[in-house]
Amino acid sequence: MMRRGIVLSLISLSLLVGCLARPLLAQTETGEREMLTRGDAIMRITAADFVKQKIGELLSWSVGYDLSKVSRVKLTPTINYVRAVPKRVPPDGRTILEVQASVDDPAGLNNIAGVRADLSAIGRLPNTMLVDNGLYGDETAADGIYTLQTSVSPKIEIGSKDIPVAVANKKGWLALAKTTLDIKKDPVIIEALFIPEKVMADGQSTTTLTVKIDNPGRIEDMKSVTADLRAFGYNELLPLLNDGRGGDAVAGDDIYSLQFKVPDFVKSGEYLIRIGASNLAGGYSAEDIKVRVHK
Repeated sequence: MMRRGIVLSLISLSLLVGCLARPLLAQTETGEREMLTRGDAIMRITAADFVKQKIGELLSWSVGYDLSKVSRVKLTPTINYVRAVPKRVPPDGRTILEVQASVDDPAGLNNIAGVRADLSAIGRLPNTMLVDNGLYGDETAADGIYTLQTSVSPKIEIGSKDIPVAVANKKGWLALAKTTLDIKKDPVIIEALFIPEKVMADGQSTTTLTVKIDNPGRIEDMKSVTADLRAFGYNELLPLLNDGRGGDAVAGDDIYSLQFKVPDFVKSGEYLIRIGASNLAGGYSAEDIKVRVHK
């Protein structure tokens, strides 16, 4: 490979000189002109410092022709970012996953030939096209942000999965990047708070329980969030709501709320209250939280 690169470079230089139609002239030390053969011309041209520098940049004596010396800044497309929305997705085959890639090209967006993603890690096609036409989940046409919508196959195991993305331009240059997904099924109980912290067992004071949930996928795919207050005399699990009413501050966010009263027959002390959370993907998690009751 090294010898071939060197030979090709020297042949190209010889052909360049050989293409000169008229005889080559050089000035001697006495000021006279003398006729040069093509061989003499090649020797003089390659001896020039400028040409030596360029040849040195082009050739690597260890690997031959060095493509790294070819400036690709004005040739290759660029990928500004690749992201997945949402970042955590259940393998249910129904939760919509968007893959977005922001791309650019030195010759302009019109020079982009296509953007494709390998979705084989989530059980989908290995060569899926992203679009920038304002359709199929793409917000704005021709803005350089390419989008595709898909879902994770139910056959995919829990864990991190890479989605590689490639963009090619019309000149044949390619750029690569990737994003990583967290495939999870169970919701996570991030935080549970009682307001006020000192729960009064008088049958009259209202206590608000708020629970923050991190659901893989969308928060609207939560099935239920419940609290087990049987230690306080309730006969069944009580649902926490996310509709902006009954102590819930904001509807449709990731915080569920429940208002309740502790009867006066409950004794003072510490109690464990179990919080349960389930989603439409069949995931479930539970956590026991401690609350202190006062008279």
